[in-house]
Amino acid sequence: MGNILKFLILTAPLAALVFYYVVVKQNQMDIEMEKESLKFEQQWHEFNRDFIFTRDKQKAEQRAQQAEEKIKEIEKKEEEKKKKLEKLEQDFEKALEEQDKNFNQR
Repeated sequence: MGNILKFLILTAPLAALVFYYVVVKQNQMDIEMEKESLKFEQQWHEFNRDFIFTRDKQKAEQRAQQAEEKIKEIEKKEEEKKKKLEKLEQDFEKALEEQDKNFNQR
């Protein structure tokens, strides 16, 4: 019973890191999906602006510009998340190495 408790104590930080990594990756995927959605929206409004039967071309242009601005904001967020993810991966690798050293010493 004591061995199981020791094992759980040693692996709890690792499990927390894995959970955090999964959450960060999921967040990154959500941002990527939102970015693709905004790109589609921008292209749609640009198509609508150039479409011959569109009555309010200025409104379509304005919506396309808004979508482009949102894309730029998302790209900034994406870069920040990418930096955080790289740092997390480095920390994760260090934690794995330390965990391996601690496990091998016992």
